[in-house]
Amino acid sequence: MPKKKQNRSAKKAAPTANRTHSAKQGLWRYAVLCVLFLTVISLYIVRFMTIQHADMDGSTVTYNGEKITVTQRTVTVKARRGSILDRNGTPLVQDIMRYQMVLDAVSFPKEDASANETLFTLLTLFDHAGIDMRTSTLPVTDGYADGRYLFFLKPETLSSSDRTRYENYLVTLGMDTTVSLTAEQLLDAMFVRYHLYEETETDEMNGSSHGASTSKNAVSSSSEPETETSSKHLLYDMHTAYRIAAIRYDLEVLQFDAVNPYVLLKDTDLSLITPIKEQNISGVTFHVQTEREYCYPGYASHILGRTGKIQAESVEYYTAQGYPLDAVVGLDGIEGAMEEVLRGTDGKMQLEMSADGSILKQTVIEEAIPGKDVYLTLDIELQIKAEEALSENIAYIAENARATGEAQSGEDADAGALIVVDPNNGAILASASHPTFDLAAYDYTALSQDEKLPLLNRALQGTYAPGSVFKVGIAAAAMENGIITPETKIDTKGIYTYYDDYQPRCWLYTRTGLSHGSINVIEALCDSCNYFFFDVGRQLGANTMADFMTHLGLGQKTGVELPESAGILSSPAYTQSKGITWTGAATLQTAIGQAYNAYTPIQLAMYLSTIVNGGTRYQAHYVLGMKEAGATAAPLFDASGEVIEKISISEETHAALIEAMHEVAENGSATRVFRGYGIPVGAKTGTAEIGGDGSPNAVFAGFAPLNAPELLCVSVIENGASGTSAGLCVRDVFDAWFGGR
Repeated sequence: MPKKKQNRSAKKAAPTANRTHSAKQGLWRYAVLCVLFLTVISLYIVRFMTIQHADMDGSTVTYNGEKITVTQRTVTVKARRGSILDRNGTPLVQDIMRYQMVLDAVSFPKEDASANETLFTLLTLFDHAGIDMRTSTLPVTDGYADGRYLFFLKPETLSSSDRTRYENYLVTLGMDTTVSLTAEQLLDAMFVRYHLYEETETDEMNGSSHGASTSKNAVSSSSEPETETSSKHLLYDMHTAYRIAAIRYDLEVLQFDAVNPYVLLKDTDLSLITPIKEQNISGVTFHVQTEREYCYPGYASHILGRTGKIQAESVEYYTAQGYPLDAVVGLDGIEGAMEEVLRGTDGKMQLEMSADGSILKQTVIEEAIPGKDVYLTLDIELQIKAEEALSENIAYIAENARATGEAQSGEDADAGALIVVDPNNGAILASASHPTFDLAAYDYTALSQDEKLPLLNRALQGTYAPGSVFKVGIAAAAMENGIITPETKIDTKGIYTYYDDYQPRCWLYTRTGLSHGSINVIEALCDSCNYFFFDVGRQLGANTMADFMTHLGLGQKTGVELPESAGILSSPAYTQSKGITWTGAATLQTAIGQAYNAYTPIQLAMYLSTIVNGGTRYQAHYVLGMKEAGATAAPLFDASGEVIEKISISEETHAALIEAMHEVAENGSATRVFRGYGIPVGAKTGTAEIGGDGSPNAVFAGFAPLNAPELLCVSVIENGASGTSAGLCVRDVFDAWFGGR
């Protein structure tokens, strides 16, 4: 019995022993994991301390016979961005260097007294040089009246982010953010915080930061904050103390540290750099900053574009290209389109610095490679004339219409575009859009909210019915398809009665009840006879018209480097895509440039260039070529242009169209603009109805010289009422280009 009992006891004890063994194993594993964890953490701490020591504490070296502590830093050397120049090599946009005065947290004094003295020294130098420092984010403004400085607290002027920083700062000061403060109360608390009040021995013993003694720097009570601080005396005059406190405020709320230096002066006068360096002021360094300079502010703004930090939607693209997140890139215009050419490759430099921030040695690790210069097809003088001429033309139309008092006569004209191209290669010599803006004073919020849409590049993105300018292409299609010859006459009768349900009238019949009679294509273009083109368009048919106009480039992009609209080619294919039934009326209206036709001025310019040059359709372009930075040889560019398509236009058709457009300038709707002009000119006008109560849009196309064209211009003035009126700016451009010829 006892033996059995012993066995039972052994059996009962076994599980307990197993549990004890498992517990010991668990503790052992836990201990091993803890040791491993602590080892890893220790390694990280050691590594972190090593990095901190290397970056911040530096190493001790002998320099000029003295042992000093040296820190090393690797800094980025920004590459020069390429310049943008016009066709003659005149700079339009270029990098300029500015010297920024920067407070460096590594060597800037940590003690309040030393920090204040450093800022006092800098402010004194600024005052002697007549230089204004950057505006602080502190919402306190100052003024001077009645022999004293006045201060005003205006937190409502802050942005949301600055307002948040300000309110957090008040909490740090122990102030109630719900209670209305005065500027004097806030400044008093700041003067205490930054030790800008004098201290007596009693104050120091009591731990007080201010007292009642006076000094040579103390100011009268009339200049001090009008609070219970009348017994306090400032170490500096009131205005200086305010400015020091404002800078100290920025340093505190803007997280001033080794990776966030504080830019005190964005553009430091060179005469100020030497005296500051001579004084060896601790914590003050100078950075060379490059900025884009617009050499002709306010001109070519829609073309040149802007640079800036990478936008949120483009981060993935640019990081994949190897750009750092803080890189400055082209955002739009040529700056954006030619980013890969204009950008350079940043270099790296190692700096060895003393504890006070002085640079002892600079070693280039990687050379910075500047970006290439981009030459444009623009002629800046012609560009300026085009923009001014367009603006003046629009103003003239509106003023003249208001003077007459006649409705829908152009009184509402206030926008438009003017494009100038070389019809022999597609080069854009000038490109104006009105209203415009100044890139040097760019304010996206204001511009984007302007109902006149100044940011819209109307020359490339505005789409308009071409009106009778479209008839030139229809005439070419009719002759090339054998519908008519240059001698074919059509008896125009005012009202076109081919269709029972749609019988449109020629503009002459609507105005006078008369018709143009029996006329050929040259006369029809000169008189802009709608009846003639109703009949020719019907005979051609909608699809044949659309096919021919497609080859001339309408209803598709021109290939220009900047964003452009494709426009709309009025055709059965288009209406089918929109679920609309094509009708005979649509065919007739299409033939005179109405119906669904809507094109950009650049499309119209390239379409007419193709006709004028005899059938070669070129790609429109702003970029003439590129040049390596530092290259001394004058750039040589291929001016032949890129051919998109060659269209068959017979010599007979071409001669008839050139003669017809010359007749328009001499005896037709453009007579008022170009009759007797010193150089033979070809032209075509268009007046396009827009519906509603607005004045019709005005369209004008002109080219010169007649038989060897150098320029072809298209102007569109929204609500310009008459195509003829839109020709005034074209004539001004011709005057500027041809001069006294």
